[in-house]
This record gives sequence, structure tokens and C-alpha cells, in this order.
Amino acid sequence: MQHAFDHLGAIDQQADAAAASGANVIYSTGFGAWGYEGLPSDRDIQDRFTTTHDYIDRAHMKGIQVVIGYVCATSIVKLDTFDKNWPERFRQQFTSPPRDWLQVDVNGKPLPSWYGGDYKPACMNNPDWRTYEKAIVRLQLDSGHDGIFFDNPTVHPQGCYCDHCMRKFQKYLATAGAKVEVPPTGVVAFLRKYAAAHPEEFIRFRSTIARDFLDDIQKFARTMKPKALITCNNSLNSPTVFFSQARRYGYNIHEMSKVEDLVVVEDSNNQPRTLPNGSTVEYGHMYELLHAISHNKPVVAVTIADGDYTTAPNLMRLAMAEAAAHEASYLSWPTWKEEERERMALAVRPEANLLRQCAPMLNAAPRRADVVFYIPFEKWPTLSDAELINCISIFQNQNIQFVAACEDTVADYAKLKPTPIVFALGTSNDPHLDSFRTHHGLVYSNHDDKNWIGDIQRVLQNSLKFEGPKSVRVVVRDQPKRTIVHLLNLNVQRVSSYEDKVTPATGISIQVRVPNKHVRSVQALTVDTYATRGKVEFTSQKDPNGSLISFDVPNLGISTIVVIE
Repeated sequence: MQHAFDHLGAIDQQADAAAASGANVIYSTGFGAWGYEGLPSDRDIQDRFTTTHDYIDRAHMKGIQVVIGYVCATSIVKLDTFDKNWPERFRQQFTSPPRDWLQVDVNGKPLPSWYGGDYKPACMNNPDWRTYEKAIVRLQLDSGHDGIFFDNPTVHPQGCYCDHCMRKFQKYLATAGAKVEVPPTGVVAFLRKYAAAHPEEFIRFRSTIARDFLDDIQKFARTMKPKALITCNNSLNSPTVFFSQARRYGYNIHEMSKVEDLVVVEDSNNQPRTLPNGSTVEYGHMYELLHAISHNKPVVAVTIADGDYTTAPNLMRLAMAEAAAHEASYLSWPTWKEEERERMALAVRPEANLLRQCAPMLNAAPRRADVVFYIPFEKWPTLSDAELINCISIFQNQNIQFVAACEDTVADYAKLKPTPIVFALGTSNDPHLDSFRTHHGLVYSNHDDKNWIGDIQRVLQNSLKFEGPKSVRVVVRDQPKRTIVHLLNLNVQRVSSYEDKVTPATGISIQVRVPNKHVRSVQALTVDTYATRGKVEFTSQKDPNGSLISFDVPNLGISTIVVIE
């Protein structure tokens, strides 16, 4: 599936541009903006209901299969006028005014929004706020949306200490087995002091708030539309906040993905490209980390460059190919200025067509797991983002074929033949890795082994050998009778929002082990007309685990899918 936002600033309802560029899933405004402003008059709501329903019908006619409606999970804008248009029948649903729905500090005082301005942060645990959010969800689903995308499901960096959060914190402590004697009176005051004195317990609780909110909304939505999709902005705007965003804002993807239908990461600054100084930026390693903590849910990501939501066409194609290579989907912003829409859509559409054509093949091809990169995610309150990114970037830059796993899934990879190598973030002395040792697997870690990358490279020398520019990334995926090799050329430079510069990669030679004794063909699939495509000559050598296939790719444009059968 190809995903797209249909709105950005004053440009909205861009289903036509999204469809023309190949998207078949869009994220629509609908009642979203009105939701955090408090809703207008009944007449305006009815008019918006009609126009939204008609817009969604037209989007479906253009080839858009799924339309997901935007709702903000925590923002109240202009609190003083937020409820001015509420009819009495609507107001009667609530037991308190909106000023009592806000996140508060340890002294019970309202906290300012991290956005500033007229924004105020509502608490996702407040039952009246949830009732209000369900009313917006109902409007979105009744007007034809197929699901809901929640933006900003965030807990204030200071934490929320409202009565509702404290009561839930008490239940959390009991479930976690903490022996806390709560007095019969002054419960909230006691729990506020306890939370302040036990910060790790409190941040762990905070990281469950968005999950519980999404779970409640999902159950409600499915009483209206049994197949309603629920997702949210999982943030992760930078790779360097993989752990710390849970500590600071309560964005815990491992928790939220338990109840999400798909995991959407918005606005990461890692648009794949080459910078003017020659260094490269990419997101492939982040896709692998996201798969590790997303409970096998589909992963979708927006990547942008230099804070610009408009991405030039070749960079957009590269991002689409990178996502597909890592079993994910790219989420674009085809909210182009009018004079650029046709050119942009025409430039991007061929890549979307190729990926859609190859989807049945790509979706059934797990990534080669020469190395399992183990993340002890339950230790997220104390783990280092810098250490994580430094280690996993080495695997990515060296084109080592790896998957990432956390406590939930790491033991599953011990069953593979041959047994993969394990690299453990931190110490290798972790009971979750015992199954690998049982199968005589090799276990390394950055804390226990000084030359871990050199040792791993020596063991893996027959899996993949690559000669070519350092800007090329190779991702290998295996099926019983087919091996798929994704080649990505990161040497695409951003010139402006609408222009980029591609420097083709040349002189690529690859030797790759395939799990079959006999290979009949090697084909290169690409939409780059100047690149190597079609039948590729190859040589084959016997290997104890299959065959070693060698071939050259003289010219690589932006991306090529090499299919070995």
C-alpha cells in the first residue's frame, strides 16, 4: 500500500494528486481541525459532513482504497471559546468543563502545551475528554472515513498528575506487583508524592497512557464500524530518540503498537539522500528497529529533509523503494503547489506502479537474518539512544543482513538454519539469548567484545560480498525458490522542494549466497531507463548451504530489485 497525507497548511483535499502519484491510502482532515477547536454550529457541522462524505466518495472513485480521518489526541485550542458552540444536548454528556480536562503538574496546576500559543494539553485519562474524542471519532466515521489517525498522543514531559492519572497509577502499581500502602484518605496527594519520588515507575506508567486511550477508542470505533482502523503518530522524529521519546513524552511504540492496526511514524528527519558534504542519510535501519517493537503490525513512515514537507520526485522515489526493501510503506505529502502537481505525480507514479506490481512477491519474502540485532527493550528507561544508533548504523553501512528483535521475538530466530549470529545491545548475559547458545549460535555485544564487528564480518563473508560505491545499500530477502536483492542508491541530493540531483552508481559487483542448488535466471527490475535492467548474466558456485551467485550491475539509478530464481 502507498500512503499519503492529503493536507498541509492551507492545501487540503488533495486526493486527486495522491491518487495520481500512486497512493491508495490517504489521511484526510475531515472534522479533525474543528475537533481541537471545539466544533462550530450544527449547521456548519452538517455542511462539513456532506462535503466530507462527497470528497471521500470521489477519492474512492479515483482509486483510493482507504481514507483515514485525522483527530488530535490531546490538543485543545483556544480554551476560553472551546465549548461556545455546544448545544445543550451535547454539553449534558460531560460532568466537568473543558478547563478541568487538562494535564496538570504535581501541584494540580494546568501544564502549558509544548506547542505554545493557544494550545492546551488535555489528558487522555480524563473520561470527559475521552467522551469528547469519541464524538469527533463518530463524526469522522459517520462521514465515511475507514479509520482514525490520532496525532499527538502525548503525555507532558513533566508528566500528568491529575486525579484520573493518579488513580490509574495506583492500579498500575498493583498490577506491576509494587507493594505500596496507600492511605484511605488523601490518596491523590500521596500518589503524587510517590510518583515524584519514584521517577522510573512513573515514566513506565506514563508510557501506558496512550496505549490505554487507543485501546478504548478502538473498541468504541468498532461498535460503529467493525473494521475501523486505529493508528496514531508514533513520533520518532529522529533516530536519536528511539528510547528517550518514551521517557520524555510517553511515546512508547512497543506499548502503543499492541492496540494499533498499523504503526505510523510521522516527520522523521532521515529522508534518504546524500548531503552536500558527501555524507549519507537513510532510514532503513530505523525500519528494522520499528519492526522489532511493533508486534508484527504494518509499519509506515514519513521521512523529510531539512524540515521541508515537500520532497523532490527522485528523493520521494528513493524513500518509497527504501521502505519497500524493509517491508514497510512510505507516507508522502503530495500537497504540491498547483503548477507542480502534474509533473510531480508523473515522476513518482512509475515507482508506485513497480512496487505494486512486485507487492505479492515482496510481501512474502522475509529479510535474511545473518545477524539478529537484539534490543532489551524492557530496559528503555535507561538505554542509550546514541549507543543504539552507533551500533546499528555500522550494520547498515556495511550492508550486513540483519533483523532487529526484542524480548518478544528474539528466541524465534534461534530456530533458523543456519543459526544466526546475535549482536546484543549492552551485555550478552541475557537469558533471552539462551536459545541461541543451545543451538551453538555465536553471541556478541558491544559491551563484552571489543572487536565485535570484525569478528562478525569474518563469520559472514560468504553470505554477501559487495563491491561498489559506499552510497549503495543492499537488502537481501529470501523465499524457498527465490532470492530478492534490493539495491538502493543514496547518491541523490536535494536541490529544493521540487528539484534534486541523481548521480548513478556504477561498477557494482555482487556475490550472494542463495538457498538453492540450481539457479535459472537473474532479472533486474527498475523504472530507471538508463540503469541495468532485464536479464542479468551470472555465474554459480556450489556452497554447503545452496549456491554462490555472482553478477554485475554496471549501472544503478535510484533503485533496482534483482530477482534470483
